[in-house]
Amino acid sequence: MATPDPVHAPLTAAQAVALVLLRDGRTERSINQRTGTSGDDLYRLAAACGITAPHTTVEGHRCHEAAGTEPCDGCSLADARDQARTRARRRRSVSSLPHATRRQTTRRRRTATR
Repeated sequence: MATPDPVHAPLTAAQAVALVLLRDGRTERSINQRTGTSGDDLYRLAAACGITAPHTTVEGHRCHEAAGTEPCDGCSLADARDQARTRARRRRSVSSLPHATRRQTTRRRRTATR
């Protein structure tokens, strides 16, 4: 038994609203909170409907990926910035760094205070 193809199925009201919000520049998180449409489905639908998020945003980068096109420089830069922020949020303290990096960091701090 074949599963229905979500790309060619009629859009639900929540999916249509999600695509409009994406086009208007809302973030993936706010779209998910408002409509319940997950990120993967959102970008797949956007690619099928020819809708893209504004360039120089993380969502724009995801739209490029879903459409199978090469991301523009602004979208790639926004995605790299977002990944760096995510890594920085996960790193809570100096003690969570690898040993060699931790030694370098604490050594610089000690010499700077002397």
